[in-house]
Amino acid sequence: MSAETFFCEYCGYNSTSRERCTHCGRDIENLFDQPAGFRVPLAGKLTLRLHDPADAALAWKDAADVWKHEEETQPDWGIPRQLEHFRTAAPTVEVYGMDYMVSALQKALGERGTVSFEAIAHEDWPFRRPKYQLPRPPTVPRARR
Repeated sequence: MSAETFFCEYCGYNSTSRERCTHCGRDIENLFDQPAGFRVPLAGKLTLRLHDPADAALAWKDAADVWKHEEETQPDWGIPRQLEHFRTAAPTVEVYGMDYMVSALQKALGERGTVSFEAIAHEDWPFRRPKYQLPRPPTVPRARR
């Protein structure tokens, strides 16, 4: 008997059999041929570049509308609000976000520019909150030791 386990999407438990779930009894053989329906989003740096900086104001306005919608509708992943980065005339904007935002931003920019994504580890985020440290224990004055 092998120690290999298979995940059952019906009940959420692991099964020792590839054909049938050993927990709920459902047929799970065909689940392994299909890609998983959920994956954890990656956090990283999004770089938006315009091909022609002449229409930067309109392009960044469209991208800012999409960014604002994403910030309002998606859960807080520990990324600060960055809407002010889109108020510029520069041909390039760098913001930190999730990889699923690439398609929405690319759709907003259309043929005017490109969006690239670079995954960054959580420890390397420039806006990471400092680790919580326990407060120092109280000390007894020297005279009372």
